[in-house]
Amino acid sequence: MTAFWPGSAQLVAWEGLDQRAVAGWKQYAATGASEADGAAFVERLHRPGWVHTYPPQILTGEAVTAVETTGLRLAELITGFPERAFGGDRTAWLEYLRLPSTDAELIAEALDHPHLAKVATAFMRPDLVVTENGLKLVELNVAVSLGGLSTCAPYTAAAADSGFARHLAAQGLRLHGTDTSRIWLEVFGSLLRGTGEGPLHVFEAAADPADALGGRRFFADMIRSAGYRISSGLIHDLELSDEGVAFGGERVHAIFTGYTWDETRRFVPPALTRRLMELDAAGKVDFIGSPAAALYDNKANLALLFDPRFTALLTPEERELVRKHVPETRVLDATTLDWALAARPLLVCKPTAAYGGKDIAFGLVHSDAAWETELRRRLARPGEVHVLQRREAPARLTLPGTATAERELVLAPLLFGGRPAGIFVRHAPPRPDSAINASGGAEAAGALTLRRITPLG
Repeated sequence: MTAFWPGSAQLVAWEGLDQRAVAGWKQYAATGASEADGAAFVERLHRPGWVHTYPPQILTGEAVTAVETTGLRLAELITGFPERAFGGDRTAWLEYLRLPSTDAELIAEALDHPHLAKVATAFMRPDLVVTENGLKLVELNVAVSLGGLSTCAPYTAAAADSGFARHLAAQGLRLHGTDTSRIWLEVFGSLLRGTGEGPLHVFEAAADPADALGGRRFFADMIRSAGYRISSGLIHDLELSDEGVAFGGERVHAIFTGYTWDETRRFVPPALTRRLMELDAAGKVDFIGSPAAALYDNKANLALLFDPRFTALLTPEERELVRKHVPETRVLDATTLDWALAARPLLVCKPTAAYGGKDIAFGLVHSDAAWETELRRRLARPGEVHVLQRREAPARLTLPGTATAERELVLAPLLFGGRPAGIFVRHAPPRPDSAINASGGAEAAGALTLRRITPLG
């Protein structure tokens, strides 16, 4: 992949961009039509707290394939290697992750149910940062509710309907994006077992009482497009009985959890989760989003790839994959503290179960004393585990139309049922103490490519 990525510490034009689109943008911007087109594009995609990239950043097909292939290989390795490392001993795996006993018990119970175990790794998203040394994995997200699902499909539709797309079409070039919704619905449908008269009723559940599931209009429309009925509300609002689950007096066939494992721990009583798991095991409801995924989502799984007790189990091909794409990762504990203090400028520290770039500490912006204080504070937190990860400097790129000259870029392929389903794109100005995350102000997009239009006749 070296041909697709920058190799210099200087500001560079990223070679993953399709130069036909770059040239087309320069021509379109010169016409003066891009300002109104951009305003209409942003208005169509309006979502509180989000900034969407205009013009669309259009990648080469070769770059898209490289991102998807790398992401899929890494996801398969990280979710599969622990079984090999612990010889199928799930208890040993849970102990390695150092989960509190109440969490470990709930996750283990979920994995004992075949249907919940099948759902656990059906929806994944590896986050790959474009660095000076190629694509580097910063984390693997494993959850049914993934950032990017509600971005890629609407973004593709808005881009295809833009004035810029029509300008490219006049040059014989058509914008193309993966049909993310179709793939998601196919995988979602394969996980459902519900039967009954009429369309299946899907309940989109929130956990936090302050969460009104805002900004998810696209999700509800997508569910309806497949012929399902959908309701939304708090998981606590469901009516549970030996016969199944209901909401507002109507039977619920499937529960989709629009909340994270962190929110599960804070807002959902274990007894409620266990009852839903029991009803799933009895075939009374499809619980799409049980705690089973939390075992695979945990960032400490990356540390297994660098633990000298297990590295000999990697094949030569796997070792090369890790060398190229996974920054060194270790669990923060008494045995790694001295290493973490000595390597301060090179490291970041983050909770193993957090999401959205929350609570990340960057050694580069701390003094030695402040870094030691921060790490010792984290070690003292009861029930929390953190990992240390070597920070590979993101490449500083030039992207067409962006407000600032330098951008840092993360490419996150969506993987549904082991199938690539689009790439969630985020970029932001260089910030040494922040993740490239939409919740932190990064611009979001879905990856697009160009196809040559074949003349009729």
